[in-house]
Amino acid sequence: MAREINRTSASSSSSLPSSSAASATGPEGICNSLGGGYVTPDYCISVLGSDPRSRTADDHGLAVIADDIALANATGVNSVIITYFANVSDSFLLSCLNLCRDYYVGSYANIRQASNATSSRDYATAEKLLNGVFQVPAKCEETFTARAGVASLLNKEDSEFSEVVNLARGINNYLKKNN
Repeated sequence: MAREINRTSASSSSSLPSSSAASATGPEGICNSLGGGYVTPDYCISVLGSDPRSRTADDHGLAVIADDIALANATGVNSVIITYFANVSDSFLLSCLNLCRDYYVGSYANIRQASNATSSRDYATAEKLLNGVFQVPAKCEETFTARAGVASLLNKEDSEFSEVVNLARGINNYLKKNN
């Protein structure tokens, strides 16, 4: 659910730097170049392809798109958390949700800084910032483990966010090494 919300909002969040048609490859080229330790090519193509800008984007533009999708996804997870606030009465779960909300809202600034670094072609800084953001889902999931037998309410959203941030990290890492 969160990913669908995020794909819609990501596609309109910003325009890409212009690129010539000759340098625009769409997501297939870079997605097939990323190491399997980040994401699968199919996942990469699916996520980046959900943004219409990806069809004419070069690798740099795809990195910007990946950052935009990560920010939209974090915003989407926060929306899911807010929905849970209206439907959850257990004080422990509310405490977990509050902490997770703090983590996700706190990630916005780092994702924006990463996006600015990516836009400036400072891929090493972007990757470093995204490495920190990558910890958010694990921290969120950990809050739920403080009470035995409690399942995370955000497992799906945390997993999706991890994958999206990992994609952005992978693209920035690739560009850092190849530019």
